[in-house]
Amino acid sequence: MFNNYLKIAWRNISRNKLHSAIHIFGLAIAFSVCILLFLTAYFHLSFDSFHKDKAQLYRTSRVIHSSQGIEMSSQMPLPAATALKADISEVENAIVVNMGMPENFSYEEKNIERVVIRTDPDFFEVFNFPVLSGNGSSALSGIQDIAISESTAKAIFGDLDPIGKELKIGRGEEVAYYTVTAVVKDCPKNSSIRFDAIARIQSLPNYVKLQNDWGSNGSSVFIKVSPNSDPQKVAMKLEPFVEKYYPDQLEQLRADHPEVKQASELMSINLTNINEVHFSGDRGAPKLLVYALMSLGAFILLIACFNFVNLNMANSFKRSRELGVRKTLGAYKGQLFMQLWGEAFLLYFIGFMLGLGLASQLIPAFNAQFGGSIEITALFQPTFLVIIFGVFLLVTLIAGGYPALKMANFNLVGVLKGKISTRRPGALRNGILVSQFAISSLLISISWIAGKQLDFLREVPIGFEKEQVISIPVGFQQDGRKILARMRNELVNDPKIVSITGTGGNLGRGLDRVTVRSTVGFDYKQNQVSADWLLADYDFLKTLQIPIIKGRDFDPAFATDTVNAFVVTESFVKAMGEPDPIGKYFGGEEAGLGNRIIGVIPDFNAYSPSEKAYPIAIHLSATERINYIFLKVKSDNPQLVMDHVASVWEKLTDNSLFNASFLDENLQAWYEGEIIMTTVFSIASVIAIFLSCLGLFAISLMVIELRTKEIGIRKVMGASVKSIVGMISIHFLKLVLLSLLIAIPLAWYAMQTWIENYEYRIRIDPLTFLGVGTMVAVVAVITVSFHTIRAAIVNPVESLKSE
Repeated sequence: MFNNYLKIAWRNISRNKLHSAIHIFGLAIAFSVCILLFLTAYFHLSFDSFHKDKAQLYRTSRVIHSSQGIEMSSQMPLPAATALKADISEVENAIVVNMGMPENFSYEEKNIERVVIRTDPDFFEVFNFPVLSGNGSSALSGIQDIAISESTAKAIFGDLDPIGKELKIGRGEEVAYYTVTAVVKDCPKNSSIRFDAIARIQSLPNYVKLQNDWGSNGSSVFIKVSPNSDPQKVAMKLEPFVEKYYPDQLEQLRADHPEVKQASELMSINLTNINEVHFSGDRGAPKLLVYALMSLGAFILLIACFNFVNLNMANSFKRSRELGVRKTLGAYKGQLFMQLWGEAFLLYFIGFMLGLGLASQLIPAFNAQFGGSIEITALFQPTFLVIIFGVFLLVTLIAGGYPALKMANFNLVGVLKGKISTRRPGALRNGILVSQFAISSLLISISWIAGKQLDFLREVPIGFEKEQVISIPVGFQQDGRKILARMRNELVNDPKIVSITGTGGNLGRGLDRVTVRSTVGFDYKQNQVSADWLLADYDFLKTLQIPIIKGRDFDPAFATDTVNAFVVTESFVKAMGEPDPIGKYFGGEEAGLGNRIIGVIPDFNAYSPSEKAYPIAIHLSATERINYIFLKVKSDNPQLVMDHVASVWEKLTDNSLFNASFLDENLQAWYEGEIIMTTVFSIASVIAIFLSCLGLFAISLMVIELRTKEIGIRKVMGASVKSIVGMISIHFLKLVLLSLLIAIPLAWYAMQTWIENYEYRIRIDPLTFLGVGTMVAVVAVITVSFHTIRAAIVNPVESLKSE
């Protein structure tokens, strides 16, 4: 019996090639998009899930209610870990993790750059990073011991056993020797903690200065609570902990907010479970966006299912007599149902397999376009397999089962007479159409508004010149200050080079993909100020064409400029509350010491306009490391200048890696999240409206078949083609307008909530929804008109004749 069902199903699929092709094509697209989106969501939701005691692991973060607003940071002082373990009994372990920068690794003649994190000896007891060789519990026993990743060991030692080997690690002239004690498996892609090597926290160059400094925040602190401990209890104990270890800061905050009595309302330490760390950091993905991707995949699949129902119901009229004959010959409803559902199952299976194949082919391009790390192998995880099988079975039962049940229940006499139903499309079919176009309109509105917000962010004045500025990462195999001096000497007479400067951090994100942000807080005459701290060199303002409003720029003629001179932004002066800032000191102003303001400049965006902006303080240093070199060029062919600078770089650095990029390209990284969201929703909108039109195509076909004789009679009575098209189209247009009435309020609420997260944001224009509605209505009318015009121009004789 099963073989017979299978043969009949295949014959029907083969006989109705166009019908089957529409089914399979729509399902394959829907399944492939759904798989890609669900894999992306699964990747983000699985972050840090490989840690055995994940339910007990938490990261601490500070929340401060300063005069500049609420400030949140996961950066903690070094002594916090020891204090948490000592003061709170529920804390089983606490470790500090200093997320490091790339450093130069040297072994014999080999030099490579790798990221070193520094932590406590219990690192491998708290986290479950597999140790391949060596002993995890004793890997960090010595201060100069180091554990390296598998890929790092391969890159620098090749096939040699790295255990016991000595590495020279550091930046520029700040180097130290470490002994390799363990090799660790490379970090999983879904790990919030990333590293190439792990060393002791005591090996930090400035550890002695920071080990008891509660005012310096530069590391993450993770705690492991005892099994069955109540996190709320731990959170309650953190309130007296703050009062004990942050008395000076609390005193200043009370002075700023005398009306607030509770210390916890001024400053608190929050706990974030390890499973949520990925969604709470600057580099993580918003959890709402992950759920939006899952909803997007479900919507696309839902539209495809609706199409399946509509197309099958439209096709049922062509098969009505076949089903009537089968019933006459003794077929039971259950047998007809199994046969029809079997055909649906086969179509869905073919569509699913093609979708799976299409998704696997698209994964590399998807990862490249959206910066993802998804792999097709994740589909074969037991949990994912159960979900996929369950979704597939549910979809085939609903989308394939409903039409099969309706067709199996056709009245035998009516079927053989050719009269299946005299009613117009019912509430279910209309509901399906409204749902499809409501989803499509929602997605189009979201992508349209997200695109406008992205365009708005790009147009926000950033306050400096980004065009024709080259940014070169120095790397850690070179001394940035020496290279900067050599480049100035080499290019001083080049007419295409306007100016050259150096910085501690990049603007935007270059080819090295490194972003550094240093925020410092201090008190000035009862005012608490938080500011971004930028290290620069001479000609920084000239290179970026930032004007001086008051005072002066850094000048080599003033020797003290490299000691304590600062150029600050207008918002910095405002936060200080100082009407005449030139010559004033902060961070020790009572004694006439500390940092001296020599100039004031307009505010500019050193970081993404989508993030909270802080005042900016720029300083020079004779000792701090220069990590980037900026060159302002003037040429009709900037790429030609780039090639020339590359040749100079290779000559001055002995062929060191030239990883330069233009600053305007770097700044595009500020908008990566918005670009990804806009692109994904735009593609999904196109797919959704396409699949919805397929469904509308099916319904209009069914309506035309039901009303063929009516159309013929109307033509005999003198109706024009235009009036017939209008008569039929108006019904579908009403349904599309109803879908817009549902979608537009939802889209407005969702996007209004989304844009509230931005410092700079658009005002949602009602005309946007008018444009979306017009576009959707036009597409719907064009789709319906295809069948309607064909039916309206047919000779009435053909429409009215009996078979």
